[in-house]
Amino acid sequence: MKPSSKRSLSLLASAVLLIGALVFYANFIKSEYDDVQRLRGNLEAKKELFEKQRDIIERVKMLLETYKGSTRLQETISLALPAYEDTASLFQQVFAITQSSGLRMQSFNLSKTPPRGDKLGLIKLNLTFRGSYSALKSLTQSLETNIRVMDISSLDIRGDLYNLSIDTYYQ
Repeated sequence: MKPSSKRSLSLLASAVLLIGALVFYANFIKSEYDDVQRLRGNLEAKKELFEKQRDIIERVKMLLETYKGSTRLQETISLALPAYEDTASLFQQVFAITQSSGLRMQSFNLSKTPPRGDKLGLIKLNLTFRGSYSALKSLTQSLETNIRVMDISSLDIRGDLYNLSIDTYYQ
């Protein structure tokens, strides 16, 4: 075989290997690398969120330690996050807010999740009532400013019939 033929064959083999390496990179390595980058981004976002939540928890713990002896603060916190379920008071608050808003309560249902460890207990209220949309807005504003911590978890509107789910907490 002539040296020029060997050289041409060698160049051709090199070109085929180079093209093969590029195809391999494009099909296998690039997609996996993109997945790794996406997962790294998710990990960083979760780490940042974790650090922020840990910082908030530490600040709350420091505040609680600072005001541990203050009975007035303890009373206020107990109103916002009662030490026990206190479902009678909860029902009374929600019923009064509903009445003052101009809504007519159709049904009231609750379920409880007891506290575990250092987590708060949860009472989930499912309410059905009738009334105007402005009365519903008044109800949500009143729930927002109520002393007891309440979160509206879902709202279903069907004409003048409203199904509302509220989460409230206790220690």
